[in-house]
Order: sequence, then structure tokens, then C-alpha cells
Amino acid sequence: MALVNLSTNDIQKIQIDEGIVVVNYGEQDEKVLGPTRGGAEFTATPSIRDIEFDGRKGKSKGMEVKDGEDVSLKISTLCCSLENLKLAIPGATIASNKLTPGRFGVIEGSSYLKNVAVVTKMLDGTFTIITVKNAMHEGAFTYKGVSKNENEHSLEFLGHYDPTDANEECCWDIETSATNPLAS
Repeated sequence: MALVNLSTNDIQKIQIDEGIVVVNYGEQDEKVLGPTRGGAEFTATPSIRDIEFDGRKGKSKGMEVKDGEDVSLKISTLCCSLENLKLAIPGATIASNKLTPGRFGVIEGSSYLKNVAVVTKMLDGTFTIITVKNAMHEGAFTYKGVSKNENEHSLEFLGHYDPTDANEECCWDIETSATNPLAS
């Protein structure tokens, strides 16, 4: 195998460390979600349909349709404040230091976060921000006390499309910043 010379840009754009998870990134009520353990994992899974035609040998260039896409941002947080626990229970409310689960039925729009983002740093000191819009955790809620260990509160924020916005193209994006977007 021949040796490959890496470009300076290839090296400088290596993402380092775990990143910072931010709830409602860029909004008035922006809040860093932490501390976390195990970093953050973003996944975008498209639904691609092959157009079947007579004589087709397999996947065919130009004969596929992207019908939709599911996105998620998985994290584990160590913070067990009621506000953080509420993120794992759609429709939950907090009153008088007590968290109450939401009711059954249609989940109200207020249960969806405006967004959740993960801000990561590149080797060259720039930042990449992946944002999941209309985010909500839909998985199980677990809370566990273990001797000589900390509770890890798992969250998987799924992005949601807004059915009232016919022009919405995507429920996630990636942007870059030359400066730390979380610096005050």
C-alpha cells in the first residue's frame, strides 16, 4: 500500500474531545446540559426507496428517491436535576419541587424543545455545531442508584418535522464557527 500524504486541512479538521450538549441552542433559554459521560452521538438515517423497473440489476443511479429521514442525538448525563429528568418524560411538569409525568394522549407542542445541539472543537480551534430541531426524547426513562457509581441518565433526542411548515426541508443542520459559540 502506498503512503498517503495528508493535507494540512485534513489534519486541522480532526474533531477532538467530547463536545458540549446545549438545549435550545441560540435561544433566550439556552442551557448547557451537563455533565455528560461518553460523549454525544448524532445519527441521520435516510429512508431511500429504489424505483423498481423491468431489467433492473440492482441499485441504479438516478433511480432512487429520498422519502424521509430520522435523526437522533444520544447522550448520557449525570445531572439528575428535575429539569434534566423532565427532558426524558414527554409532557412532564414540575411544581413545588415535584416532577409529575405527562398525561396519556397527544403530546403537546410545548413538550418539544426548540432544538438540542452538540458543539465540538476541531484541531485548528474552529467549532462544528450539529443541531437537531424540534427535539424530544421518546425512549425509556431509567433512574438507577448503584454502589460506588453515578446514575447515568440516558437521553436520545429525536428531531421532528413541523407539519405546519410545508417549506421545512430538514429537521437538523451542521454549521461551523471560527470562534467558540458558547463563549460569553
